[in-house]
Amino acid sequence: MKLATTTGDFLAWSKTPAEAVSLFEGTGFRHLDYNFYRVIYPGSPFLGDRWLDEVEAAGREAERLGLDFVQAHSPNYNPFDPKADHEVGMLATLRSIEACGRLGIRNIVVHSGIAADLDYPGGRDEYFRRNRGFYSSLFPAMEKWNVNVLIENSAEKNMGGRYFFMTGEEMRDFADYMAHPLLHCNWDTGHANMRGTDQMADIIAMGGHLRALHVQDNLGTYDEHLAPFMGTLDIDAIMQGLKAIGYKGYFTFEADNMLLRSARWPHVRRESPSVAERRLSNPPVELKRKAIALLYEIGRTILSAYDCFEE
Repeated sequence: MKLATTTGDFLAWSKTPAEAVSLFEGTGFRHLDYNFYRVIYPGSPFLGDRWLDEVEAAGREAERLGLDFVQAHSPNYNPFDPKADHEVGMLATLRSIEACGRLGIRNIVVHSGIAADLDYPGGRDEYFRRNRGFYSSLFPAMEKWNVNVLIENSAEKNMGGRYFFMTGEEMRDFADYMAHPLLHCNWDTGHANMRGTDQMADIIAMGGHLRALHVQDNLGTYDEHLAPFMGTLDIDAIMQGLKAIGYKGYFTFEADNMLLRSARWPHVRRESPSVAERRLSNPPVELKRKAIALLYEIGRTILSAYDCFEE
């Protein structure tokens, strides 16, 4: 199994995706998850006429460094939000799928829609029905670019009472319900850890539908996006579940909060109002690069313990 991590690790230390890619040089990582999550904002280049320029620039930088993109995360868009700009949201989502096709990325995570009137777990059937409409609207782009769209699990502590995919069984059931060869599952270990569930059983329940991972840890209360061994995640359960199903994908980290910036969700650093000068609100980029190098070593240790580490 090969290690990967998200370009989100360096988005706060860079101005463009290409610059974020450049910061992985020397960290050990060779495979990247292209994070489109925050591309929706006023003046975003991704929403302009020359949106492909920054995507292609990131691809060239990855190639220059001997890196590649192996999965992606779509923009932050909720198709059931009555306040959302749905034209922009769909445009950004479809462009992210096209970008994957152009960069040779086979898998992209696209969050399902959520609605206040669907309570977990009672709203399951209606939730499935509404999301079938949303994901079906992506089929033409998925088929044109030969890109798998992956649903993702979450937790009540993130989503409140709104229904979301919580268990491996629910993920598999929805993938079977959609019955499309390009719709499968991504498992987020940190979200599952917040629920305290048996992740080995969840992974086995998804079986062949599991095509990608977001590996992150927390202390069980907040979605902290820490590295394994920094929280309460049972990493043995994850690895044994993956071995049981013969998982063929990447072991992809989404541990972008190893070093917290001052106002990084879900926490805000407690800074005294009497301090006028701040030199240490945010960790410097070189320290962050060392943290990502450590993340690589953590991943290599985990995979080597189960005799499945690949360069």
